[in-house]
Amino acid sequence: MAETMGKSEEEMAKAMLASGLIGVFIATRWTFAAEVGGCQAEGGSAAAMAAGALVTMAGGTLPQAIAASSLAFQSMLGLICDPIANRVEAPCLGKNVLAASNAVSCANMALADFDPLIPFDQVVDAAKNVARMMPREHRCTSLGGLAITPASLALEQRLSERKLKSCATGCGSCS
Repeated sequence: MAETMGKSEEEMAKAMLASGLIGVFIATRWTFAAEVGGCQAEGGSAAAMAAGALVTMAGGTLPQAIAASSLAFQSMLGLICDPIANRVEAPCLGKNVLAASNAVSCANMALADFDPLIPFDQVVDAAKNVARMMPREHRCTSLGGLAITPASLALEQRLSERKLKSCATGCGSCS
């Protein structure tokens, strides 16, 4: 985005710093781990961090960057982690695309002075509380959601069989 906006290395560094500070706040107050908080922890944190960085790159104010982070995280509350075939490629890729587009939209909303209504610290606390209520099956265990559909289980079986065949041929990747 910085290259598209024609931003300098210094402007990119400032945006990364803003993103990092939002991440430090989240990590200090809660977690990034899907095993603890579902995909709301990973995707919500990523969206919040990216939204703050985007507002910073666009020349927005600190309150606007925090507002963007709040809006972005709000939109990700309750998102479960349910890796298909016990692998994180899907649906995680789609959820990451969702988080990125959410960040852009929320940055634009904040730059237009849209009120996030809930302060960022309270959003992080709410996500933490949602995670406490979230069944463990929805926190990166592959025990719920899409992970336990017949299609996911069949794909996991096919991938396991393929790995066994590969190991039997002496590929060297199995221990």
